[in-house]
Amino acid sequence: MNTTERVKKLREKVNLALYKPSYCIERAYWMTKSYIETESEPTILRRAKALKKILENMTIGIDDGELIVGKATSKKVGSPLFPELVWNYLEELVLSDYLTEEERAKLKEIIPYWKGKSLGDLVRSRLPKNYMDIMEVIGAGIKPLEYFTVTHLAHCCPNYELVITKGLNWIKKQVEEEIAKLDLTKIEDVQKLTFLKAVDISIEATIAFAKRYAALAKSLAEKEADAQRRDELENIARICEWVPANPARSFHEALQSLWFVYICLAVEGLAAGISFGRMDQYLYPFYKKDLEEGKLTKEQARELIALFYIKMNELAFHFPGAPVSTLEKGVRAGSETTLSVITLGGVTREGLDATNELSYLFLEAEEEVKLLEEIAVRVHPNTPEDFLIKACEVAKKVTGKIKFVCDPTVIKQLVKDGKTIEDARDYAITGCFIRTVPGRSHDIWMGGFPNLPLALELALNNGVSRLTGKQIGPKTGDPRKFKSYNELWNAYKTQVEWLLRNFIVISNFIVPLYSEFMPYPLLSSLFNGCIKKGKDITSGGALYNTGSFWAVGIPNVGDSLAAVKKVVFEDKKISMDRLIEALEKNFEGYEDVEYILKRAPKFGNDNDYVDSIVNDVLVHLCDEVAKYEVFMGRKLTVAAANVVHHIFCGKVVGALPDGRKAGEPFADGGLSPYYGRNVNGITSTMRSVAKLELWRASGGNVLNIKFNPNDLKEEFKIESKMRKFASLIKTFVKIGGDLVQFSFVNAEMLRDAQRNPEKYRDLLVRVATYSAYFVDIPREIQEDLIRRTEIGGSW
Repeated sequence: MNTTERVKKLREKVNLALYKPSYCIERAYWMTKSYIETESEPTILRRAKALKKILENMTIGIDDGELIVGKATSKKVGSPLFPELVWNYLEELVLSDYLTEEERAKLKEIIPYWKGKSLGDLVRSRLPKNYMDIMEVIGAGIKPLEYFTVTHLAHCCPNYELVITKGLNWIKKQVEEEIAKLDLTKIEDVQKLTFLKAVDISIEATIAFAKRYAALAKSLAEKEADAQRRDELENIARICEWVPANPARSFHEALQSLWFVYICLAVEGLAAGISFGRMDQYLYPFYKKDLEEGKLTKEQARELIALFYIKMNELAFHFPGAPVSTLEKGVRAGSETTLSVITLGGVTREGLDATNELSYLFLEAEEEVKLLEEIAVRVHPNTPEDFLIKACEVAKKVTGKIKFVCDPTVIKQLVKDGKTIEDARDYAITGCFIRTVPGRSHDIWMGGFPNLPLALELALNNGVSRLTGKQIGPKTGDPRKFKSYNELWNAYKTQVEWLLRNFIVISNFIVPLYSEFMPYPLLSSLFNGCIKKGKDITSGGALYNTGSFWAVGIPNVGDSLAAVKKVVFEDKKISMDRLIEALEKNFEGYEDVEYILKRAPKFGNDNDYVDSIVNDVLVHLCDEVAKYEVFMGRKLTVAAANVVHHIFCGKVVGALPDGRKAGEPFADGGLSPYYGRNVNGITSTMRSVAKLELWRASGGNVLNIKFNPNDLKEEFKIESKMRKFASLIKTFVKIGGDLVQFSFVNAEMLRDAQRNPEKYRDLLVRVATYSAYFVDIPREIQEDLIRRTEIGGSW
């Protein structure tokens, strides 16, 4: 397959810019100017008018060769700034070398306005100090102001299909019709009117933004000497004049329409995790029509998709509260990426296979671009073998970037949460692993990583942190006096319940602040329910609303409980006194105890003894979380997924009965077996994971698997190893798996990349539930990846 010259050139420009992304102050500057002008107005109107002000004044530009246009910042790869969240980091930015003198001056001008007015300031003033202190402990040292002011409600998937099939003017008309129905003698209708006016302003601003590009393209065309490029610019002008205001008339127009909307959503608020949903589904009618009418070839469609991927890499999101220097390598390291996922394959709303020609083209385009765009492939029992093999081939080429998601389990999860079967079948992945129904369901991260091994430590130390010596949890009894496994299990459950209550209380103080202080009128307009209800998405306006807590260390807790049950209470090889002494000494001088504990049954080997205990841990957490309903009736659920918090949470927990030593990381992924313990092979690991009641944890259940890239070399054509790889995934789907992702690297390669980073600038690795360039991720995470690879099995 030949990559077009256009794709090569534009990809190279973005790739070079990814090495040194920059900050763009324009959003912050113009938002502040607008807020100064609208001091006395309702917040949601201020937000809408601020979006309008920004879109009217921000720098626009069209790069040579572009066919899909639109920039979210003034930089080639840039991060907008969000002073309304946290303003403190802007002072650090002023003192840095990342800005020009003019940019520094403008930033200095606006910073004073936000002091005392940001979301971080509100959190500081409203969250009781004792909960600030608790958060320092249960959040593994992450300060609550940093933690929750990036718990943004933008991990979601808008209704892009509505935009490209109806157009924003159609949505604007729905707003006008709802306004006409209001009875302003009712206070709730007065509130609805304010919301609907804000939606109307936001939609008009988005349409006007596109028309700015139409004018720019027309102006550039008039000056262009090259005939081909002049024609392209004139066509771009026509497209931007038409969409997103009106329904798209072609595949090209559809891509451009949704890109404009995405940019405006990114400008509206910190939009990490706003994803594109099932692009192969809602774009297919446009592709098919253009193909049949001879307006488009497969090659042209693939080029447009590749160009869309490239545009996805132009935006970064620096998280307020993090040091400003993190952006420089943060994008390539994955920590500052948009987390905007494209979902392919799966079943239709009717339950039939949804794979089409466009599904393949999206994979082929990924082979050409191979940057930081994220792709999730939905798999069901009848997924075409050649499509799954193609996805596996691409996954290997991009060293594991693709997430494979199991339809039967996810659909069951969503139905359990109250979605209709048709809506559940229409799910997409957003952010790292969140499953959601585009345009209907608002399924967010609630901002917490319950540290379950910490709860177990507290149960084994009467509520006292082993590393600090402080009483942080409830007193559940001296473990030396426990006479049965059930006493330990009950103490653990008590500590988990205490841990969760703290997360719930903290969330109840902070999540409502988004509704009060940071509503999203444009985002709300793209979700079923918000306009009819006259309610913003931050206030529960969507058709379905859930939130998930992401649990850390489930396999470690299961392994530890199984070891205590087997070794202490059943086989009586170790007394509880001696176990506690060994944990207190971090196994120093107790190597015999460590040896016995490590030989106890371990998760990931298809052993019912330990797998059933891991299931108990998961089910208990899900049952406890389900007892709570938070702001605006949002239902709560669990994700067995920890991103990279298995490292951070591990630092605050001492030695565990599974043989892990103090401060070491926990199991990665969420349900991946702990390093080196799955000794019976990948199929046994998959069976251990799939036998868990994964349908209860509808936030997502992540399994990471490591492959040595040499294991999938095609030495023999008779029985393809890639075909076996695809069959392995299909089997995981059939036996009840959830989400699995693969890394195709070996330890030698990663060590060499540490020594010679210049040779491995484009080595992508699967960090957790996102991909990043290995040479740019922090050394600590590099070491964790190498350790996983060195002692983790391969197929």
